[in-house]
Amino acid sequence: MTDRSARRRILLSRDTLLGLVVVLLLAAVCVSLGLWQYGRFEDKRDRAAVIEENYDASAVPLAEAMPDPAAPLPDAQVWTPVEMQGSYCTNPGCVLYVRNRQLGGEVGFWQLVPFRVEDGTTLMVVRGWVPEDADASSPADPAPVPEGTLTVTARLRTAEPVLDRVPPEGQAHSVNPTQIASQLGLDTDAAVIGAFGELAQEEPAADRPQPLPAPETGLGPHLSYAFQWWIFALFFPGALIFRLRRQFQDLAAEEAEAAAGASPGADEDGAPGAIAASDPHAAAPASRTPVRSGARDTADHRPRRAVRARRRGQDEEEEDALIDQQQP
Repeated sequence: MTDRSARRRILLSRDTLLGLVVVLLLAAVCVSLGLWQYGRFEDKRDRAAVIEENYDASAVPLAEAMPDPAAPLPDAQVWTPVEMQGSYCTNPGCVLYVRNRQLGGEVGFWQLVPFRVEDGTTLMVVRGWVPEDADASSPADPAPVPEGTLTVTARLRTAEPVLDRVPPEGQAHSVNPTQIASQLGLDTDAAVIGAFGELAQEEPAADRPQPLPAPETGLGPHLSYAFQWWIFALFFPGALIFRLRRQFQDLAAEEAEAAAGASPGADEDGAPGAIAASDPHAAAPASRTPVRSGARDTADHRPRRAVRARRRGQDEEEEDALIDQQQP
């Protein structure tokens, strides 16, 4: 099997194809989660930009900010300060308290009062936050609503959705102008139904519930979370590539080992093969018998006895000479 075909076999194996499917699925999930986090970051960024532009801007007349009371509040107009002259509805049944509103970690109520402008338009205004009483069913010692003509500055906020729950008497679950107007028996045609106001200032000044804090403009960790998910998406293809690379390296090592074991010109002992006997000029193979240290060859190529290390006597030397003379 050639190197190319072996690599192709690894690439098209069942394990590799199954791993590729898993990698694509996991990478797609990570990319989707990163896009979702990035979308949340963009929403908060746009919202913070609107807050920074509108929150401390100069107040404009309500008719200029909301020329059509029945139209929804545009996103670019959220938190726009509007100035109105008119009066609150001070009838006991006109003052509502919106339930389950937190401030500083405590749960309380929003004081909600309709404000009728001199041109007949009505805007629902949240005057502030009121703590709950001991039994957590009603507001504790709310501030009275001022009477008479006032100049009110309020910041526009988007109307909240309707909650299909029946609130207790004098309370509401959400600030939905259409629902509130129907609950109070007001003319919905003259009410601003796409927005409500958050009180910023009253002239002349009067006692009021605790003002609501400025909205948050922080962007949160969504952008960093998005990049983390995208980095995770790159991890899975990288792991698959690393696994394939290791398999290719193992394959190359096996092929190199097989080629080394099948190299020509080596016998079982790894020594070069004998020269063919038909070659008349070939040298005779060397004897495999190891030569003893200290031995010398005689004229007939027979080895002589090794010279002893000790000093030989004269008689012994004469005996050796006689033996050599007797040999043919």
